[in-house]
Amino acid sequence: MSFWRRLRLYGFGFGLGLLVVYAAFGTRSCTTTNEIKMRELSYQYLELSEKAKCKLKCLKKNEALLKLELHQFEVNYDISTVRKKPCGEYFVQPQQKYAHNYNYNLVIYDCDTISRINDINITSTHTCNCQ
Repeated sequence: MSFWRRLRLYGFGFGLGLLVVYAAFGTRSCTTTNEIKMRELSYQYLELSEKAKCKLKCLKKNEALLKLELHQFEVNYDISTVRKKPCGEYFVQPQQKYAHNYNYNLVIYDCDTISRINDINITSTHTCNCQ
């Protein structure tokens, strides 16, 4: 068997192997469960209570900006009660590298296709007169 024939046979087998590996592992990604959950919570319909809307106004933010900022937050599973009925309760705080940019954290209730926020906990000495 000549060198060129062996090279073509090797190339065919290598290409076939690449196709098999892509079929088996091609759609996987390196995202963590925390990132997946935060993406899910931020893409759902966001429902804010009156108290949360007031605190959001005190922080000079709106709902669209809050949804964008949620991508830089993470779920603290030590405090959260994810199996709570009827809605899972997720304590959300800024990621360590973004903690200096955000002076609040919040609890999001995951109710099927709705992310419900009842209150926003402002962590700095920001004054807000919301009841």
